[in-house]
This record gives sequence, C-alpha cells and structure tokens, in this order.
Amino acid sequence: MSLAPNETDFMGIDRFFQEAVYSAQTDLNAASSIEVELYEHEHMYPTFALIAEQSGDLEVAAMFHAIAREELEHAELLQELYPQLEITDSPETLEAKRLVAQIRTQMDVVTSDPRGLRRALETALEVESIEATKTYPAFAALAREQGKEEVALAFDEITRHETRHMKWVERALETLCPV
Repeated sequence: MSLAPNETDFMGIDRFFQEAVYSAQTDLNAASSIEVELYEHEHMYPTFALIAEQSGDLEVAAMFHAIAREELEHAELLQELYPQLEITDSPETLEAKRLVAQIRTQMDVVTSDPRGLRRALETALEVESIEATKTYPAFAALAREQGKEEVALAFDEITRHETRHMKWVERALETLCPV
C-alpha cells in the first residue's frame, strides 16, 4: 500500500504516544522512556527533518535535528541511572518504526503534499505535548513517591526539555500555518 496525498492519517505515529505505558515501577518507566527517546532520536525526528529539508524549510529541519540530539541526551541520562536495563523494542515502537519507514519510502508524496510538513509538525507537537505535560511529570511524581529522588530529578529535567521542544514546534507550526 502506498501513501496517497489525500490520506488524512499518513503520519499516524502519535497514536502510540497518546497513552504512555505507565508502570507502578519507576525502573520500568525509565526503560520505556529510553526506548521512546531512542526511537525519536534515531527514526522519528530524522525523518521529520528530511521532510522539512525536502519541503525547502531548512530552519524547521534544523529544529528537528536539534530535538533529535536532545532526545538522545534524555536516553543517555536515564541509561546512566539504569546501566543494568536492557532496552528492547515494544510492539508499539516497532509499529511506529514501520510507519516511519513507510513514510520514508513515500517521501516524494509526503514532501510534494503541502500538508506533509504540517503533519510532521502536528505529530511532533502532539508527542512533545504528551511527554511534557503528562508522561514525564507523572514519572517524576512516581519516582518521588518511591523515594528515587535522583531519577525524579532526571525526569524533571527531561520534562523541561520536552516543554521547550513543544514550544519550538508550536512556533514553527504557527510560522508555517499562520491563523
């Protein structure tokens, strides 16, 4: 199946981040966070940067590359706290990777569709908003409840970064599609 320019959900990726996998164990939340952050670093944001580059918006591409670098920093921060964690892909991450790979194979369709870059920005905004306002604040609160202040501080730092990413993407979206 190829992506048609008029499909309304060819990004589809954000559905995997709608309801983060919350666990009552901080260690498992850290493991899932590392997995998601690595996915965003290695797959999602590089693909969004490519969409922006091929759409001619080098400023948005640079923003996506910057976000990708910081997502790796988040994964590394948590891996320092949990060197024993073995990170494997969940079914959700594997499906998200499959969708990104499909988008890459249809890059000419995505970048020639004027909604392509907008959809990448909207998806990024959805993901960053969920992480900044729900996922990481909840993980930090749980870590504190469990007496893991160092881990809570790491989640707090990641929350600040995700909030900054959310604002960057909001501004880019407003610039691309002024109301």
